[in-house]
Amino acid sequence: MTDPDAEVRQRACRTVADGKDRDPALADSMAELLDDPIRPVRVVAVYGLARHDDERCVEGARRLPPAPPAAPYEYDLDEVWRYKLRRDDR
Repeated sequence: MTDPDAEVRQRACRTVADGKDRDPALADSMAELLDDPIRPVRVVAVYGLARHDDERCVEGARRLPPAPPAAPYEYDLDEVWRYKLRRDDR
């Protein structure tokens, strides 16, 4: 997730997000991408944190810059809503 290529960072983050390993170090690595200069990388980091039930996804989503028209990856942000539902039902 530290590769200089944004596409590699994005794919690595998605792999961790969708994987079964819930090591806190992986969530910390995704959290470091919340300030990535590339918006799609940030979106996947928010998605990954939400999948890992990590509260940092909420603030990460709030801080995202506006999406460009017809951005293909915005549906990933629905995972923050699902996280909030899981959190609030506890």
